[in-house]
Amino acid sequence: MEGNPRLLKTMDACMGCHDQRNNPQGVPLCQTGSEYDESQAKVNCLACHMPINNGVADHTMGGGHDLGMLQRGIIFDVPSTSRATSWWRRPRSRTCCRTACRRAPFRNMYMKLTAHNAKGEVVWQSSKEHPAKDDKQAYFQYEMVDNEGKPAMPPVATKIGLDTRLKSHEERTLSYDIPAKDVVLVRGEVYYQLVWTNLAEKLKQAAPADVIAPKLIALAERKVSG
Repeated sequence: MEGNPRLLKTMDACMGCHDQRNNPQGVPLCQTGSEYDESQAKVNCLACHMPINNGVADHTMGGGHDLGMLQRGIIFDVPSTSRATSWWRRPRSRTCCRTACRRAPFRNMYMKLTAHNAKGEVVWQSSKEHPAKDDKQAYFQYEMVDNEGKPAMPPVATKIGLDTRLKSHEERTLSYDIPAKDVVLVRGEVYYQLVWTNLAEKLKQAAPADVIAPKLIALAERKVSG
């Protein structure tokens, strides 16, 4: 390869794989370039994924497998836990994505909220199983479906399903009513998964556990006010 400053010092090399990639049915799988443009970011891909370390570009390529990179990409808080009555209170979990969200198959995030008593025990939770099943507002994913609207794998999907991801710089607030009895603290957690939950179940025996396991990327706690 010849030295090529344009290729090596801009996003051109990245976009060769990470932009305008459709499956055989024309369903977009990866559209990072257009999403980057929409974000109006002031830095390019290399600034985050290949930062300069001791004068040399870091080739570890931090991304979905890099916990530090994931934690830098989100701002999360539980800003309000006020008591509405002697039995109910409404905490609001606020999530803000401050970087470009890459449209990619499999990747997803979800948020879980738990209420604790003075002993630290969980007395309430926003999702008893997985938010994809029982708290869909707290599940952020780019879904692909077949002609019947059922979830489909990327190679055979025929259209885009729900896209509940946060847009670049978007701030989204989720509100919950929580039984107030014995609650002294509310804790919110945001998890990132490299693969869809149903796919993770199928890959348990074939993929390393640390690859398919959800990663905790943000948490916030708030004491309950009277």
